[in-house]
Order: sequence, then C-alpha cells, then structure tokens
Amino acid sequence: MERLAEALALPPDRCSYICLPGHSPGEAVERLTADQWLESFVTQYRQATDGHSNIIFLGYSLGGLLMMHLLANGSLPAPKRQVLFAPALAFRPWTKIPTYIPRTRLDRLLIPSFTPRRYKAHPGVTIGAYQVLFEISRQLNQQEASAYNIPTLVLCDQRDELVHPEGLRRFIREKQLSQWELHIAPSTRWERWGKKHLLVAKEYQSEAYWHQMKERIDTFLHA
Repeated sequence: MERLAEALALPPDRCSYICLPGHSPGEAVERLTADQWLESFVTQYRQATDGHSNIIFLGYSLGGLLMMHLLANGSLPAPKRQVLFAPALAFRPWTKIPTYIPRTRLDRLLIPSFTPRRYKAHPGVTIGAYQVLFEISRQLNQQEASAYNIPTLVLCDQRDELVHPEGLRRFIREKQLSQWELHIAPSTRWERWGKKHLLVAKEYQSEAYWHQMKERIDTFLHA
C-alpha cells in the first residue's frame, strides 16, 4: 500500500496504514478470531483519522471486507470516498472449501500463496484465517448496506483467484449500492501468471493498463 500511495502521488504525511494481526513480516500466524481483526482495525483507523476530515479509504482484499462490516454495524464513521482493490465481498466457489474443515489442528495448515515474495508477509494463509474471513463475510451479508453506500470505486482482475468479479457486480446490485462503480480489468491466462490476486503495481501490469487504472483512480480520488 505504501508503494501504491507513492505511485498515486499521495502526500506521505497525510497517509496512514492499517496492519492487521497476522499480517506483519515475521509475525507468527496464530489462531485468529473475527474480533481480533475487527477491533484492531477500529483502533488503528480511529487513531489515524482523529481530528481529520475528508478521509479517503483505500482497502485491499480483507481490508475492504472489514471496512464494510464496521460501517454497517456503526463502529466507524463513513469516509468521504473509498477505493477497494479486489475486496473480499464475493468469492470463487473453490475458496469456500476450507470453511468445511473442523476447527482442529488442521486450521493451522497453510494454503500456499503464489503472490510475488515482496508483496506478502507469509508463504500462505492458514485455513483458520480463511474460516474467519468467511465468518465475517456471512455477517456482512445479513447487515444493512446503506451505511457504506458512499462514493466507491471497486477494481478487480477478471481472473482473480479469490474474488469473483461477477459476484462483485451482483453484490453491488443486490445491496443497491447506487454510488459504487466497478471496474473489471481484462486479462489473459498468460498475463495472470505469477499474480493470482490483484496487484496494483506497475511491474505487474501492462504499460497501457497501468496508465488506464492509475488515471481512473486519480480521477476518482480528485472528483
């Protein structure tokens, strides 16, 4: 996210970053709970935004899911606008398989990630962490969506391994999110090699697509 902020020319002294439990390099991946993630998010978000107005939230994957959940239950005030990168709001069918595994020692097994090394803190994600993610997702589906119907740009790769692009389109329609706009980036199987989950980084996009995506984000942020 720091490199993305640099690419978008966002002033460093006006940017804050949320790092959830289990996401820091070298941090042990222990058993997590939904409350650990949600409470940590709230604490860090409030500290970062205290005394500031016109907040713009940029959320990646899990971050997008947590923010919508917290806006829906009234734990946080809505930002002025937000950009969500491959938000964990709609999933490929296979990703739900870990949710059927009992919470025993198996939930500590690692599902390997093929994301480039420099963009990940760990070799993969535990089955237990996936289970918590889907637990929060189920809660979100039962919540009222009006609190997060704010100006929102959603970006997702056509072949994202986790997030289902058409599922996002359905989510927006069913939740009646009239202020959301969805941009699905086209890609071939060959272009997807080595970047299984959307990476908003110049070195992992074609020159043309990088400029297109950057321009779209810039326009939205400064609208």
